[in-house]
Amino acid sequence: MEPFTCKLANGGTATGIYSIPPRTTTTNGPASVPLIIGLHGGGYNSDYFDAEANHTAAIPSRTYGVPFIAVNRPFYGGSTFDGPMPTAANYPQETGAWMHRHVFPALWAKFGAECLSVVFLCHSLGCQQGIVAAAMHAQENNPAYPLSGMICSGLGHQIPPAFAQHPPMVGNTGPDYCSQTIEFKDSMMFSPGTVDHAVLQQSERLSHLIPVAEANSIAASWAPTWRQSWAAQIAVPVMFAFAEMDFFFQATQSHLKECVEAFSGSPRVDGSLVHGAPHCMELSFWSQGWYARCFGFGMECAATYASIVKA
Repeated sequence: MEPFTCKLANGGTATGIYSIPPRTTTTNGPASVPLIIGLHGGGYNSDYFDAEANHTAAIPSRTYGVPFIAVNRPFYGGSTFDGPMPTAANYPQETGAWMHRHVFPALWAKFGAECLSVVFLCHSLGCQQGIVAAAMHAQENNPAYPLSGMICSGLGHQIPPAFAQHPPMVGNTGPDYCSQTIEFKDSMMFSPGTVDHAVLQQSERLSHLIPVAEANSIAASWAPTWRQSWAAQIAVPVMFAFAEMDFFFQATQSHLKECVEAFSGSPRVDGSLVHGAPHCMELSFWSQGWYARCFGFGMECAATYASIVKA
């Protein structure tokens, strides 16, 4: 994919990578073509969605003729935020509002000319900002970008006991950021036998310092409140999944059911437990199967949105 820098209306900056392919016979017109925006998880940056030749969202983007953007979230990869880093108690709300008010409108203006709507593709901690933005979008009469759907994986509220006993993260690269060794990080992101050696060779390049407040926000504010405060407000279709071998959350049918039911205002919620897959599905042997589902769901959302607009 190619890098981009996008100036925001308020003077800020959003950076990332993009794939804008030519139209295909699959997507002859804008009705079924969303602009899919990828939101990476914690400790990665936008390159997460373009890890190497066989593990990249560029493959389905080119195959289906669907534009794809991966944006660096606030405090990652050159993307800015107005003010100091939020605390763990308000990190999801403040960064999600920033994305909704400033970043997504600018990305739509820059990349959305050939599309009719936007679909979020969110992984792990990136789901926080996608869910908050989608909830805010639903409350506005004239939003600045046309959201038609959202995909989330790798974030919930039931934390495995072993992980729940860990103390809050503390900074080891200044007070606000934490750096993890590549070996330790990969051991959490992938279970044995779930990832290609070619991806592991990219681990150092893909790794990014994680904001301490972001990591600690799961227990401090997200897990207790996200269903009532944010998910219930969302009004677009949602696809939600857990990887069976997820290190950070309990990948059970009961937890999945609670998460799916949280989107009570959505007209459609597809939930699934991806058997055998690790936390980072986009980087795993499940990569292209998962991407195919995501892009297919995105095109369905765009077609549904188009039918409503035309009605």
